[in-house]
Amino acid sequence: MENKNKLDSGFRINDLILIESSFSRISNVAYGEGVDNNLDINTEIAVKDKVIMVTEEVTLVQKFQDIEQVKVKVKMAGLFECIGETVLTNFEEFGRVNGAAIIFPYIREHITNISLKAGIGALLLPPINFTKNQEK
Repeated sequence: MENKNKLDSGFRINDLILIESSFSRISNVAYGEGVDNNLDINTEIAVKDKVIMVTEEVTLVQKFQDIEQVKVKVKMAGLFECIGETVLTNFEEFGRVNGAAIIFPYIREHITNISLKAGIGALLLPPINFTKNQEK
């Protein structure tokens, strides 16, 4: 029987690695109006031959009245491989847009889970349009 899910060309993720995860909070975290969340996303790309390594770091700082309430930092790396012939020749662009977009939901899930375990409720990061970020 023929495998219909065979990928003839495109990109395949070979590995996803949690590199760093840190979390801190104060004992009495404030909720509601006046809470300020600052989200910072940094992405680094390394390309060798047809292999693209995307490292994505997300830092979330929650403040209330200029007091840092919660700080979360998560860094993950994805290892992607170009399979077959592809029309895309700019592997760095693939990493900044597609690679980052593939890794981000895993980081979002990790942050949500760690915040629930910390007893502060779910920290839900918004979806990010990495294509739009690329245009800046």
